[in-house]
Amino acid sequence: MKQVSKIFFCALLAGVANKSIGQTNASPYSVIGIGDIESGSLDRSAGMANTGVSLSSFRFMYHSNPASYVKLQDKFFAFEMTGRFKAVNYVGKPIASTTGTSTDLQVAKLAVAAKVKPWWGASIGLLPYSSSNYSFLTTKGVVGDLQYNMGAYYKGSGGLNKAYFANAFQVNKNLAVGVEAGYIFGNMQQVETLDASELTGSTISTTSDRYMRNVLFKGGLQYNGKISEKLKVALGATASNKTRLNTTNYVTVVNGSSTVVSDKDLGDGSFYLPVSYTVGGSINYNRKFMLAADYQRQNWNALNYTGLSYRLVNSDRYSIGFEYSAQQSLPGYNNTPSGLFFEKYFLQAGFFYGNSYLRMYNEQLQNFGGTIGLGMNSKKSNLSYQLSVELGSYGTTKSNLIKQNYSTVNFTVMYRDFWFTKMKKYD
Repeated sequence: MKQVSKIFFCALLAGVANKSIGQTNASPYSVIGIGDIESGSLDRSAGMANTGVSLSSFRFMYHSNPASYVKLQDKFFAFEMTGRFKAVNYVGKPIASTTGTSTDLQVAKLAVAAKVKPWWGASIGLLPYSSSNYSFLTTKGVVGDLQYNMGAYYKGSGGLNKAYFANAFQVNKNLAVGVEAGYIFGNMQQVETLDASELTGSTISTTSDRYMRNVLFKGGLQYNGKISEKLKVALGATASNKTRLNTTNYVTVVNGSSTVVSDKDLGDGSFYLPVSYTVGGSINYNRKFMLAADYQRQNWNALNYTGLSYRLVNSDRYSIGFEYSAQQSLPGYNNTPSGLFFEKYFLQAGFFYGNSYLRMYNEQLQNFGGTIGLGMNSKKSNLSYQLSVELGSYGTTKSNLIKQNYSTVNFTVMYRDFWFTKMKKYD
């Protein structure tokens, strides 16, 4: 029970922290679809531009491919918690000087993984899936009166999370397979405030809530081989199916201080997630130098989502990452998967470029940037630390749109200890 108590204590602290830190980061494009979709896995690959579909480790988790968990070390479990800070600067004609920046601080990830059997690894956790946070001012016309426009203020918040359970299995010496069942859930809220003082003498506030949920399945493959004793190669691939998110919609209308409609059920609906796949490969030389590359594709075109001046279109993402691992010889530890070596620290860098799933005024929004990362493993305790920084740009100033220049800092603490083991009994 000692191990269970440790996990519960860590999760409790993380849960309290998550409730105490608010989200204030804003993205004007998150008003569309399910908001800004998470592009990273918040794991060790973060410093390599989230290039991780072919990567695995006996010590760390890689969430992009469920097949990776089978490489975890026997008789050990790992708990990881990630905090994230993000700052955004907005550029474009629609941006007022007083609203040109925003910041956000949150506990973004909780995850536990363990090697259940020599051929079976598993992980459970909670990850962000998308976020919606925006506010803007505009005008809205009155039906039947083309001469009168009311001031309208829109504010949105919420997002989707993924609670996942993943299992990985070693098929043979080189090949591993994995499957992840992720429960997608969350709430997207929009508040519309109309200045109707000339008509009713007050403001009219309409709050729309959309609750979404369903299970998303993802399968993965990983192949690990070697060209020579010092040169190793790995290949990885994942795919997820088209998934219907079931939605329930509610509305509340307040006129001045009087509630006109309270949590009225508008019925059920749906929003579909597209077929998605990722492929990648990596080369590792002498346990120290690693180069990896990934490609991701999401087929939004087949879903035919269109709106006023926008359309959801196929998205793709290219990334490449490099890592240097500093190894220290440890005689007497030849029973570990890392052989006779202990990793003191690692350094990372990466670059990415992608076309998002949003096209506005015939401009498909693009996202590009670079990352750096470092990590350290403690020899005197069961803790490891990871820090990554991402600098990027999303959007465009063409067609009177907005560009977001952002910086993100991820900090991960990992606790690793023995899992349940059978002890020999002596009379």
